[in-house]
Amino acid sequence: MDPIHEDEVDTSEQVVRSLLASQCPPWADRPLTPLANTGTSNALWRIHAAHGPDSIVRLPRTPGAEPPILVEHQLLPPLALSPLSRSLELPALVHAGQPDNSFPLHWAVLAWIEGEDAWTARHKLQRSEEALAHQLAETVQLVGSLTDLPAPQRQPGDRGGPLVPLIDRLHRWLEDPLWSADDLIDTNAVRRCVDQSAEAAHETPTQAFVHGDLIPGNVLTNHGQLSAIIDWGTAGYGDSAQDLTPAWSILSDRTRRDFQAAVGANDPTWFRGKLLALEQAVGGVLYYVPRKHPLGDVMTRTLSRILTDS
Repeated sequence: MDPIHEDEVDTSEQVVRSLLASQCPPWADRPLTPLANTGTSNALWRIHAAHGPDSIVRLPRTPGAEPPILVEHQLLPPLALSPLSRSLELPALVHAGQPDNSFPLHWAVLAWIEGEDAWTARHKLQRSEEALAHQLAETVQLVGSLTDLPAPQRQPGDRGGPLVPLIDRLHRWLEDPLWSADDLIDTNAVRRCVDQSAEAAHETPTQAFVHGDLIPGNVLTNHGQLSAIIDWGTAGYGDSAQDLTPAWSILSDRTRRDFQAAVGANDPTWFRGKLLALEQAVGGVLYYVPRKHPLGDVMTRTLSRILTDS
């Protein structure tokens, strides 16, 4: 797989086969297909099963991407028993992969889930966006109601933690010549957006369980309907506003207010969600657009929607 980051480890087919041979022998000789999508933290390989459902191997591309894999090792089994699993398909942990001589990091094998992610299906979803907005709102509410799950608490500097450190980081991105922000985004518009929502940064947030990364690549659909939420490695307890991201990352201005009303977000919560989505989108544009990765396109669209949202 082509590298995205400077500090990537080897996630080639040879490594995958070595890991499967040592830890999951029945799959060692099965056909493997590398998967290309808008994700950037993990290399994905589909295992084509001889009988029964396929599986997917997730290998962290960098050492920094390993902690979310460990979160999933702990979180996915109890999440599968939660009320959320009755309304959506969730990733099922098939094997909690351990480091070995061929690969230095923890990894995972998950059950394959059919469906198109909301970026791949974005043009189709325009026809059913009203229904999708309500489905997303119901899902965000249900996720926020979950308790007693083995997931970390957001810390200062984490998305979903206190907003002031994130706003400070955002301003550093805009000002540091390293990122060439003026060449990639409308920095004045970003600053205006921050100023318009800055008061919300000092509001006391509602703490809840959050998925933490509800961008299009982590939302699966079937026939225009929400069908699954994947990639739970950034889940934890923090500001409930973090899971309002689909308002800008997936939905257009045509259905955004329907989502806000259905999810029951008051104005301070909505503005915090907007700031959280803004910080993520700016970071994504600055990092991934120069790398010509599809996630740069996802974040460019999200940023445009945030900046034009009144």
